[in-house]
Amino acid sequence: MRHYWIYIFWIISIVALYGVFTFHYDSGMVHTIYTICFLIPLIIVVQINLYIIEHFLSQKKYLHYICLASLLIPLGISLHYLIFDIITPHILSGYYMISMTSIWEVGLYTLAHLIISVLIKLSIDWHYVREEQLILDRVYKTNQLSHLKSQLNPHLLFNSLNNIYSMTSTDIEKGRESIIRLSDTLRYMLYNTDNERVPLVQELEYIDNYIGLEKLRLESLDNITTDIPTMSSDYTIAPLVLLPFVENCFKHCNKNNPEIDIRIELKHRELYLYCKNNKRKNNSKLVGGLGLTNAQERLTILYPELHKLNITNGTNYYRVELEIKLDEEA
Repeated sequence: MRHYWIYIFWIISIVALYGVFTFHYDSGMVHTIYTICFLIPLIIVVQINLYIIEHFLSQKKYLHYICLASLLIPLGISLHYLIFDIITPHILSGYYMISMTSIWEVGLYTLAHLIISVLIKLSIDWHYVREEQLILDRVYKTNQLSHLKSQLNPHLLFNSLNNIYSMTSTDIEKGRESIIRLSDTLRYMLYNTDNERVPLVQELEYIDNYIGLEKLRLESLDNITTDIPTMSSDYTIAPLVLLPFVENCFKHCNKNNPEIDIRIELKHRELYLYCKNNKRKNNSKLVGGLGLTNAQERLTILYPELHKLNITNGTNYYRVELEIKLDEEA
């Protein structure tokens, strides 16, 4: 359609011009030949205009285009009378072919064809450029998400392995339990995270399992509060989009006296995540690193205009409040 629209345009133009010229009287072959002769200058002018659009207007050389385009109407008028006053008397001498339109009318016909053809071309080009841009955006987002997830998964794995390694030297039973929980975590990541969306129930079970894994390495659980609801929900969520915020609480809390509050709540389609942790002493800088950076980028890509994220970096605490409008499960 991008390259064949011009043929449809000329077919419609022929039919329209023939209808105008034969509105009061139709002499058959004479009017057919007259319409073709009338159309030839228009075809030449329009094709020249399309050419200079490609070579000047599309390259934003506006002054060059305006200068050349301004010559097209005089050129169309000149070609019109060249055909009817000089060429047709020699080639079609038996038909006595003369122009039945004034210079003003020829100019108007030329201008109308130029304007209509330009509008059609620019509209079609815009449509195809937009389609190509959408395809490129989808490819870019897919590649970016794959890259972010490839960074996120090893990030979790390395942290968990470090925890288990330190645990095996002090409490073998906890180490064994940690290995089981880690295997469940990796199984979920292996078989579910390649999907664009996963059931919310599975994601919350995974978060709950991860929290249990992290609790095993903490010495005190007195100030650890978690509320992960168990539900039978019809909603889906992007996999691992909540994990970095939960992980951040355990990674950057005060290990000697951890204070962590993690709550998840679902109201209709709105999912609310609240995470708060105390900080280690002399650690007032913004915490999070790669995990939180990836999480914010994924939220921007996966839930544009569908999420609200507020991060508070206090002197002694770090708080995350996230709201996501979920998709219903198909």
